[in-house]
Amino acid sequence: MPHVLTTDAVITCVHGAKVVVHPSQSSLTVHGRPVLLVSDLLAATVPACPNTDTSKGQVPCIKVTALADGASTRLSVRGTPVALATARGTTQGLPVVPPMWQVRSPGQTTLSAE
Repeated sequence: MPHVLTTDAVITCVHGAKVVVHPSQSSLTVHGRPVLLVSDLLAATVPACPNTDTSKGQVPCIKVTALADGASTRLSVRGTPVALATARGTTQGLPVVPPMWQVRSPGQTTLSAE
């Protein structure tokens, strides 16, 4: 089973920039760090994507646009699934088709879920 994501998770876009995620809840924590929900990932931003060469048609990854995988089917907070280490999805950046983001580290190794 994959680990759940916390606010210590390392998530990056395909261009290597950090995806910034703000937790919307604090009732479920691991070692004092809030667990991230799917809705938190869908509201995430990418403020420093280096994909900015407009002469090459590049558009930086500014925000997460979709989640392709990584929503728990068994653990939720207030009806919203928690996010798992298998989470990945898309941004609106170009020209990578599709522009992706993914988890590099879940931020903890104590709590797992399906």
